[in-house]
Amino acid sequence: MPDTEMSIHEWRIDDREYQRQKERRGRRFAYTSLEPARTALVVIDMVPFFVDANNAAAHAQGLNP
Repeated sequence: MPDTEMSIHEWRIDDREYQRQKERRGRRFAYTSLEPARTALVVIDMVPFFVDANNAAAHAQGLNP
């Protein structure tokens, strides 16, 4: 039976990135409000096959799977 335990990737956004956005926009977040009816969540999941140096399209090369 396959292991069905979810693995969670450890990641975080460096404080310098938040500061850079704040300097650029004058605030931390891009939008001050959101309209749920006009809002979408886009998730891009790049599996290793698509970013492998032998199989990747030119625009995907250099991404770390």
